[in-house]
Amino acid sequence: MSSAVTSYVIFTVFSQMSVGALIAMVIADFLAKGKEDAKFFETGAWVSVPVAVIALIGILTHEARPILAMMTMNTNLATSWLSREVLALTIFVILAVVYTIMWLLEPEYGSLKWFPIIPSIVAKFMPLRKPVGVLAAIVGFVFLGVSAKAYMMPTLPALNNPTTTLFFVVTALLAGITAVAAVLSLKYMIKKEGDEPFARMLWITMGITLVMVIVLIAGLLANNSILAGPPPTRYAGVALEETLASMLAGDYAALYMARWVIGVGLALVFTLALALPLKKKSMATASALAILLFIVVLTGEILGRTVFFGTNVPLGEVLPNIEAFYTGIGL
Repeated sequence: MSSAVTSYVIFTVFSQMSVGALIAMVIADFLAKGKEDAKFFETGAWVSVPVAVIALIGILTHEARPILAMMTMNTNLATSWLSREVLALTIFVILAVVYTIMWLLEPEYGSLKWFPIIPSIVAKFMPLRKPVGVLAAIVGFVFLGVSAKAYMMPTLPALNNPTTTLFFVVTALLAGITAVAAVLSLKYMIKKEGDEPFARMLWITMGITLVMVIVLIAGLLANNSILAGPPPTRYAGVALEETLASMLAGDYAALYMARWVIGVGLALVFTLALALPLKKKSMATASALAILLFIVVLTGEILGRTVFFGTNVPLGEVLPNIEAFYTGIGL
């Protein structure tokens, strides 16, 4: 696997997980019935921003492309989806940082409430926390769409289809929401408190995860159908055929099967298994299952994204000359 593929995998999976983690905290914000519930949920606010930092570190290791995009972001917004992706991510991260600060520096239950002066300032803006969270979630969804468009180019036939956007949204909701659930599970296992709000959060986690796994199954089958279906051009057909062959029988076949077994099969098993301890109010068992669920989901998404980028065959690898290139993209 090339360093470029590794960078793309880290950037896309973790930036999308950051969006999903923030959405999970917005859900928790509305679920909290009082300050005690909010105090329990507050630990989950530690997920979104650090995960976004991991994503940024990942993409910055890939040559100078993101740096160039940042430098030319304003001038290329009209023509470059990459510049729009950078802009959307920048706005999202800023809002995510503000939203996280409003959790962690909350003067009564925030983890950083001991910090001098700032918590008293944050207290004046607490009524804005939910609106900021909702706005950040909206910008996060915009980022997912824009990020998908940055890869949906005629020169990348295997990525230039609607399942790219679908996979990005699924990763965000699957990995992000289960990540927050896992962090809250660790907190519960250590402190053994917050049974009621924790149970409500895990029921929602289970529901969203179940829906997303079903959507993921449909997306994987649809993607294979698109790769095997009628191509837009003759050369695109060659690229799609080679992509599908690499996925099903080539170098990435084992990773592709592992993605189905771990990211789909085990994820579905652990998701459904959560219902029993939740019904019995056995929160210790439920918390352990939630942690396992996050592990298999994240593993599955990394495997899937590796296959997604690793098997992609650009038109440039199958086009014999520049004239064929323009014919291949329909010009």
